[in-house]
Amino acid sequence: MRKLMTAAAAATAFVAVPVLAQTSPNGTVLTNSPEMAAGFDNKGQCQSSFRQLRNEQRKSGSRGGEPYDSMSNGEYNKASATTTRCEQLEDGRYYVVFNATGF
Repeated sequence: MRKLMTAAAAATAFVAVPVLAQTSPNGTVLTNSPEMAAGFDNKGQCQSSFRQLRNEQRKSGSRGGEPYDSMSNGEYNKASATTTRCEQLEDGRYYVVFNATGF
């Protein structure tokens, strides 16, 4: 299985800024959109919103390129799950966490 992004690609794909006072021992907390910065009430909301954001970015050409252009949304989301996931942090909300080396 291919990893979705290298660390360099991730740096250009996302503006990864830790949430104020929020950290994850598993990677970088992604806050590149208002809804992601605020976190989510539950894991399902987090996963759904992040899938939608990834697919919108891929379709807009803001990241990707081959081999990502030829992947279906489902394939793309499955591949991205190797480097991103939703985690519940200390404030009880769920945030998207990125780890370039994978989970």
